[in-house]
Amino acid sequence: MKINKIFQSLSLKLITVFLITAIAYLYLLTVGVRSLILNDEVRETLGYYQTSYLENFLEDLRYPPTQERAEEVASNMPFDIKIIGENFGWTSTNEFPDLDVIDFQKSNWDILKIKDDIEIGQDPYIEGSEFARYMNRTFFKVPYGDYVVILVNPKMTQEVNPTYLFEALLGISLLILLISFLVVQRIINPIQAIQDGTSKIGSGELEHRITIKPKDELGILANEINLLAKNVQDMLEAKQRLNLGVSHELRSPLTRARLQIEMLEDEKQRDELLNEINAMEAIISNLLDSEAINYGHKKLDLKTFNIEVIIKELTSKAAYLENIEIVISSNIKTKEVEADQILIEVMIKNVLENASRFTSPEDSRIEINLEEIDPDSMKLSVRDYGPGFNEDDLEKVTEPFFRTGQSRSRKSGGFGLGLYLSKQIITAHSGTIQIKNHSQQGAVVDLILPIKQK
Repeated sequence: MKINKIFQSLSLKLITVFLITAIAYLYLLTVGVRSLILNDEVRETLGYYQTSYLENFLEDLRYPPTQERAEEVASNMPFDIKIIGENFGWTSTNEFPDLDVIDFQKSNWDILKIKDDIEIGQDPYIEGSEFARYMNRTFFKVPYGDYVVILVNPKMTQEVNPTYLFEALLGISLLILLISFLVVQRIINPIQAIQDGTSKIGSGELEHRITIKPKDELGILANEINLLAKNVQDMLEAKQRLNLGVSHELRSPLTRARLQIEMLEDEKQRDELLNEINAMEAIISNLLDSEAINYGHKKLDLKTFNIEVIIKELTSKAAYLENIEIVISSNIKTKEVEADQILIEVMIKNVLENASRFTSPEDSRIEINLEEIDPDSMKLSVRDYGPGFNEDDLEKVTEPFFRTGQSRSRKSGGFGLGLYLSKQIITAHSGTIQIKNHSQQGAVVDLILPIKQK
């Protein structure tokens, strides 16, 4: 689940697009430079001028070469010369390296010139020339009749500083990409702040406000969310004040009516009217409780407590469970849960009370089972042995004031608010409620509750 959220992140998508673009840019830069260097047209053009230059040099050297002429040519050239022949050997410097350690390669730069020479019927001078890179210098080995002329540029006496043109170009590109990445990162940083802020507001912290510095579209969005949170907060506070006012206005006449009813002499009539008063007070209390936690806007009073102990205390003290056999089973390792203890007790009480109303007199029993689903959540199941629910009603039983037909009716007590309130409580704890009929008899209410609240 967390991995899916990571891949759904807008920030990650933007960074991924940026990185792919950067890799493509570097790849195209490398390929482009190499293609330019290795391009046949460029190589042929450079080769033409290179071979023309070498031919002019050899013509100036004359054939057969002499030391006097070689020294004169070398003095006017920006490179050192070495001439090797059967009866003649000369070098312009004693620092010339051993040729055996130099890896000469066949040169393709004389192809165009050789082709031109052949077309006009002239023998090519420099067919079979070779070149090499050694000691940050360029070496050319050119056959010249019975001689071999080696040229090295720059001269051996000249200090050579290595050039890092490609490395420098690559470094500058990486620097530009890094700066661009930091700029993009700065632009998308407010997205995380907005996401965190909306999560807090959505979980009920309506007083929280998103604070980001940019005044661009993201800043406008943050301000709009803050305004929305303020409006919702004001609306809920007004609704709460209304509920409190309505509660007070309803309970005051009910209290006066109770006092008057208790003064009636007819015991049967008095009990019936008092039951109706109690029912109306229960409805008001349940409605107020459900509204208080509805939509997660009630701040939970989280505590850590032993849920098995809570269940045993509730079942031992509940008057509505008299004459009903309670069977409790548990296989959970971690009995400590983090939740709002009061709300959890109300939820369990409502589910148990609902089960007690419909327990069959022939099999007066309720089964409570605690089961560990995974290390992070547990399931509380309550099964009664009553008539169960109509299949069409299973999806509706958690709606307010909904009551099923036949055996599960108003005659058995209840007002259609117990399971509704239970659903609100479990939802506020990021849990779920599942209601189904048992395959043999009765209904089963499953309450899936996280062991710790996020």
